[in-house]
Amino acid sequence: MSEFHVETTFDAPEGSDPLAIDMINMGKGEIWINGQSIGRHWPGYIAKGSCGECNYAGTFSEKKCQRGCDQPSQRWYHLPRSWLKSSGNLLVVFEEWGGDPTQISLVKRTA
Repeated sequence: MSEFHVETTFDAPEGSDPLAIDMINMGKGEIWINGQSIGRHWPGYIAKGSCGECNYAGTFSEKKCQRGCDQPSQRWYHLPRSWLKSSGNLLVVFEEWGGDPTQISLVKRTA
């Protein structure tokens, strides 16, 4: 585990779709956009094993319906568009556990 921080700038994407920051390959830390805290980030729970079909028949078991195995339960962090400028937005990520900051991405969320 190694602590570090990264900074980068980006332009706001066009449109009005909701936005999120995808932190798939990061550990635990905090995220800021233009000086505003998005909040703490961490992977939460990562379900291990194979994901199969969901079957709710019979006695309850947490392994009956697993989705997103080997994926963190906390991955996307909402980014309010009102916090963005058209260009030159500053993203700062402080990381406590380590991770790959080259995998951080800004995504449009759709229904």
